[in-house]
Amino acid sequence: MPELPEVETIARILNPLVQGKTIASIRVLRPKNIRTGAAGFVASLTGERFLAVTRKGKFLLFHLTHGKVVVSHLRMEGKYYEAKAGCTPAKHDVLIYDFSDGSALRYNDVRKFGVLLLKSEEDALSTPPVADLGPEPWDLTPEALYKGLRLKKKEPIKGALLDQRLVSGLGNIYADEVLFAAQINPKTPAREITLKECGALLKEARRILELAIAEGGSTIRSYHAKEGIDGEMQHNLLAYGRGNRPCRRCGFPLRKIALGGRGTVYCPSCQPLQGHPLIVGVTGPIASGKSAVASYLAKKGYAVIDADRLVRSLYGKEAVKKAVAVLFGPKALKNGKVDKSYLLGLVSKSPKDKKALEGLLHPLVFADIEKKIAATKARRLVLDVPLLMGSPLEKECDLIIAILASEKAQEARLAARGADPKKSLALNQGWPRGAAKKAAGIVLDGSGDLPALEKQLDAYKFL
Repeated sequence: MPELPEVETIARILNPLVQGKTIASIRVLRPKNIRTGAAGFVASLTGERFLAVTRKGKFLLFHLTHGKVVVSHLRMEGKYYEAKAGCTPAKHDVLIYDFSDGSALRYNDVRKFGVLLLKSEEDALSTPPVADLGPEPWDLTPEALYKGLRLKKKEPIKGALLDQRLVSGLGNIYADEVLFAAQINPKTPAREITLKECGALLKEARRILELAIAEGGSTIRSYHAKEGIDGEMQHNLLAYGRGNRPCRRCGFPLRKIALGGRGTVYCPSCQPLQGHPLIVGVTGPIASGKSAVASYLAKKGYAVIDADRLVRSLYGKEAVKKAVAVLFGPKALKNGKVDKSYLLGLVSKSPKDKKALEGLLHPLVFADIEKKIAATKARRLVLDVPLLMGSPLEKECDLIIAILASEKAQEARLAARGADPKKSLALNQGWPRGAAKKAAGIVLDGSGDLPALEKQLDAYKFL
């Protein structure tokens, strides 16, 4: 979605293109986008002349004669293009202004989310949606921002910066950039941001937005400043779109997470979450080398939480034993204990049984790990979790290390442990290899011996 710099760039491009032009006719190709009514829009604006194009927040304001204003929000993929009067409409065109001089301006919107409203000059800024906007970073003081953030109960600072009622103009791209520049973790509760940090946020927001405007905005997927012309700000982005790439300040892999439904990129090292440990998630299929990696990091001072160890402890709890017997029958217990060999035989053959066992154990393991994270005093923490991807713990990790090994290496290790390689490897079916590689900041080859694995880890000096 175009943000303040992109919309400012569009306004500057459109202003000389439409200024002074008289609307000869209007073709509305998708009436739903005109929220104030298509018929009245056409009747009121035909014959009027464009005076100027300005911007407020992420809204374009087209000022016309007789005090009329068209308020336009591009949403996800709205674009304005020059054309000739009477041109054949293009696919996804929503609206075409045909001008008396033989030129035209068409509004095209692939996603069809764009909004157009006809207002008067008196109402354009004083009524919704523009009236709902908060001040832009240049018009906001640190004290006012601090006061607004204190009203946010549980919302993280990233979400608060996207609230256009608090501060208008910042979107997903520039919120990531501003937080990176101010070295504030996006997960930090908004109400915990200090007055000093509010000053840093506004200072960086102004600097970054001014640079972005000078560069013509960022050409990211759908936005182009003008047909055939791209903005250049994307070449200056230090956080957005750079998940898993090295931080340009410290070299630590940037982490991309979903926060409030929005993709968010930050540097766990430069933007630490105050009062929380740096969390490294170690994951991989069975017998891939996860424990070896966790043990090596423990030597470097990391505390380790081992999910497999927690599972073994759960099997000793009476409530879990009873639940296992209910799910899998009395044969699942032997001498008053969970018969893990019997369970392995079941779940290696039956996806239904595997899902049932995971449904019992995983919520208990995840809840236990969450408690241990909250209670830890460690500055650096490893979560050794085979099924990390897609779990609630994935979002807790500042760095994910994925260890992948050849099937031959896995079989040899399982046999050395006295396990049945065939049954054990059956547990790997469906392990999210692709998702792990995509989310991991570090991917290791666990097929070799321990020295070879440790040599790979030693290459990452930030660990």
